[in-house]
Amino acid sequence: MLNDIALPTRLLVAGFGAAIGIILGGVLVEASSGAALAMLVIGLGVEVAVLVAFPVVLRRGEQQFNEVVVAATHDIASGAVTPVPALGRVVRRRAVRLPWWLPGRGGGDDEPMMTVLTAVGDGEPRRVAAVVPADLGLEGRDVPALLMVHPQHRDVAVVDDRVTPDLLAEVDGDPRWTTEALPTDRSVVGGYLPLLAAALVGAALGAAFSALVVTLAT
Repeated sequence: MLNDIALPTRLLVAGFGAAIGIILGGVLVEASSGAALAMLVIGLGVEVAVLVAFPVVLRRGEQQFNEVVVAATHDIASGAVTPVPALGRVVRRRAVRLPWWLPGRGGGDDEPMMTVLTAVGDGEPRRVAAVVPADLGLEGRDVPALLMVHPQHRDVAVVDDRVTPDLLAEVDGDPRWTTEALPTDRSVVGGYLPLLAAALVGAALGAAFSALVVTLAT
């Protein structure tokens, strides 16, 4: 969910590319005005379908991920698993309606924030999610944190609120932030060139479909 969203992103841009290709396909084969209008309507229908379906699929994926976050956080809080320590830096955060747990403060559900952090020290650098209270001090990008990563659900972590300012300074100054390949918004979607290729393939397939339909109809 956090470290590899290449497939759904490529399908989204391919869908938009297909819609454009369907609209342009009738023009490319010099279809009659009626056929071109029909392809325009079909193309717009495909675009609307993509716009409607993608948020539904995305919302379902987020719900499933939230369930994993809650369960994995409970595992760490209850001692059912031994978390793996890692260094973290904040990427972004958003308000959610999920319970949080911190090893020092305990559990709660007031002003919870789903915080995405980059984690290093736990194998390959990756992004993890942790639910924390809004007043923990993780507001800005690249704010350091000490993490406790779930050993099986490695996209989920708990933030250690017992950390001292000196230790946070060590976390922030760790050389791995500059020497290791950290995940980025570009890397988690598989790169921008593959997205462009997906859009072009979708457009080509849409145009071919449109041209075939117009040809068979005339």
